[in-house]
Amino acid sequence: MNLIELTKKFPTEDKAYAYFEDNRWSKGVICAHCESTLVSKKQLDGRFKCKTCRKSFSVTTKTHLHQTHIPLQTWLFAFAIVSDAKKGLSALQLQRNLGIAYQTAFDMYHTIRDIMAEEKVELLEDVVEMDETYVGGKPRKPNIKRALTEDGKEYLIERTEEVKSLGFDLSAKKGNTAKVDLGTKRGRGSQKLIPVTGIVQRDGAVIAEVMSSLGAKKLEALVKKHVDLSDSLLITDTYKGYSKIGKIIEHIKIDHSRLYSYNGVNTNTIESFWAIVERGIIGQYHHVSLAYLPKYIVEFCFKYNNRNFDDMFETLVKASMRVKIPKAIIHNPNKPKKAPTKTNNQKKGNLGSKKPKTKPKLPF
Repeated sequence: MNLIELTKKFPTEDKAYAYFEDNRWSKGVICAHCESTLVSKKQLDGRFKCKTCRKSFSVTTKTHLHQTHIPLQTWLFAFAIVSDAKKGLSALQLQRNLGIAYQTAFDMYHTIRDIMAEEKVELLEDVVEMDETYVGGKPRKPNIKRALTEDGKEYLIERTEEVKSLGFDLSAKKGNTAKVDLGTKRGRGSQKLIPVTGIVQRDGAVIAEVMSSLGAKKLEALVKKHVDLSDSLLITDTYKGYSKIGKIIEHIKIDHSRLYSYNGVNTNTIESFWAIVERGIIGQYHHVSLAYLPKYIVEFCFKYNNRNFDDMFETLVKASMRVKIPKAIIHNPNKPKKAPTKTNNQKKGNLGSKKPKTKPKLPF
């Protein structure tokens, strides 16, 4: 949905509220707490009150937009802007488009990526391609002393002193430190590059995950998780991590040092997906930290998998209205319980109005 259609369809906040309510409660309003159908009419503040559990709720209660203070009309514009950007857009651009603070735009964008992560992809089948890429800046090449002649060195020293005397500052600015990491390897195996592995079905969906390493066991586990092993053909390059994967699935390797395609045997589809990821990170985001990289990869996968559908905007709205289970109530029985920690008052023996219990002193 483009912005002109969006403005005409949702000119007010009430229209936006009604649209979210229709997507969440298509068969009638039910309580977000106890799922009772006995609810009151919508109040002036847009909330409902359950006649069974006596709690109030709104259309965003227990969803990805829970407790949001941002108008729902603004959320709809954010969904439209983000879904329309094939290679993504920066939080600064979203800030300018919506007229909100940068931190608000940053948090909204990551919430939208969390919504995109709700999409479930079926097992890939038929002809699938697998490849890995590396995200991160290339280390700078160290200066080679013999690359600069004595005349060239004298010229640079003389000219830099001249321009400094004219008031020009040649020191590195923020974001352009121009530091050289002498101990950092370039290319595959570099400490600055983060591996990401992807699997794509030809004319189908793609999945991609950030990997800690590219060992054979981890690559094999990824194939078992996302590919129908009994009805698929896997095409990869000759990377050594794929050497034993033919034991679990039909496998063809193509040597990219000799050729890139032969009678349909190629990895061009997954390579084209990596091109979108690379252009998005370099051209839009410029820098992505390891902590947030999985969310960015989710965004690229979501947009690729919905590229042939015109309802990407509606998909985001429907996914945003799904009930979200808070992390606080997810129980892990294998997680050891932490020992209760003493507060400062308990450490000092001060428990408020209650006096700390002390053993009676003996007379001897």
